Amino acid sequence: MKRTSIVVGLVTTVVVVILSAIFLIGASDPAERISTNTTAVARLSIPPLLEPTIENGISHYTLMIGTAEHNYMQGRMTDTYSYNGMSVLGPTLRLRSGASVAISVTNALEEVTTTHWHGADVPAEDDGGPHSMIVPGATWIADFDVIQPAATLWYHPHAHGFTAEHVYYGAAGLIIIEDDNPAAASLPSTYGVDDIPVIIQDRTFKDDGQLDFSIDQGEDGQLYSTLTVNGTINPFIEVPNGLVRLRLLNGSQGRVYRLGVHGADMTKIASDGGYLARPVALEQLVLAPGDRAEVIVNVGSESAALVDTTFGRVLELRPNGLASRTGVLPDELATIERISESEITVNRHFRMGDVRNFWEFDARWAINGVQFDMDRIDFTVQLGDTERWTLTSDDGQHVFHPHQIQFQILAINGEPPPPEEAGWEDSVLVNPDREVVIATRFKSYAAEETPYMFHCHILDHEDLGMMGQFVIVE
Repeated sequence: MKRTSIVVGLVTTVVVVILSAIFLIGASDPAERISTNTTAVARLSIPPLLEPTIENGISHYTLMIGTAEHNYMQGRMTDTYSYNGMSVLGPTLRLRSGASVAISVTNALEEVTTTHWHGADVPAEDDGGPHSMIVPGATWIADFDVIQPAATLWYHPHAHGFTAEHVYYGAAGLIIIEDDNPAAASLPSTYGVDDIPVIIQDRTFKDDGQLDFSIDQGEDGQLYSTLTVNGTINPFIEVPNGLVRLRLLNGSQGRVYRLGVHGADMTKIASDGGYLARPVALEQLVLAPGDRAEVIVNVGSESAALVDTTFGRVLELRPNGLASRTGVLPDELATIERISESEITVNRHFRMGDVRNFWEFDARWAINGVQFDMDRIDFTVQLGDTERWTLTSDDGQHVFHPHQIQFQILAINGEPPPPEEAGWEDSVLVNPDREVVIATRFKSYAAEETPYMFHCHILDHEDLGMMGQFVIVE
């Protein structure tokens, strides 16, 4: 009898381990591929620009997050979340470097939420993280000075445990910061004409046309079957012949895109934190969840296509016969002062992985062996310090994202970063085959009362505990 119990126990353990492995590996990728040989069927939706009201020199923006319906062409309207009554997503905020802004966010949902300014250098109380909860019917106001250079940022909810769901249902939007960089005069800049927002997200629909949301505990997070761009499936946009600027955002829950352009050249001009030092011609651009990139596509007389290695065509760029007002890219875009080793005063190591033990079935994603706790501060930074952070992964695909700061990549697997990753970043891909060392300066704000977050931007992992907190002290 005792021997039988031991055998049964061993068999049970083996079954649990096998099922756990299958669960983490997941099913094959369900992506529905669109051929570049077909014609795109839907005109790309362009989120409107949100115009501010100016009072006493302060630009006031008003946002409201609530429920909506969007026509995804699924036979019936699909329930979504959005900002300002849009059918999905939210309006684009255009800010000016050096300006003072106040952004009010009203929660018209029936549950708590937040709105976080991803990539923004703002005081902690204005950051919109999990500590800035907005209860139903309430309004939260973030007021701050725009102290960073031109860049493409974005905003989205950041309530712990609900981030993936709220973003998946459509609550997100772009932020465009402009400045006086003279290189901008040579770049496409007419919003929606030759300067195009491209918010890439994957979705899966149920038989009744509703969104099918779930959290995947596996190493890659949830991967959905249908690609959307600005909420549009199989889109095209009519653009002038010549230089066209695409502001790319990966707003997906877990999917990494590998993008290229068929029928035209692609040149990267900006990363998360703004312009690169100079343009970089690319065959392929890796865009992980939370990443932004600005690319220039030189459109000729025939259609070109933004493509992904998994989904095929992402967006058809259809020339309208008009000439772009821009002709030649500038050789220099920005001056980027590299952070030197001698400037670094503190070293930290962030190890990302699954910390469950042998007997646990569900994954426990964590950083440095601990899962997120709202009541725990994981480390303290001294204002004015420059720190080096080494990012590693024991298992799984991760995207490391700290709030408030932009950083420089010092090394990837011991080698200097390629030119397209040598600018300012706020998100970076990390996995067992990709160790990344970054450096950042803490020079903007002290934050002794309200912490900033650092976390994985694969939203499944974030909601499952792969997040921590730090404060900045004088």
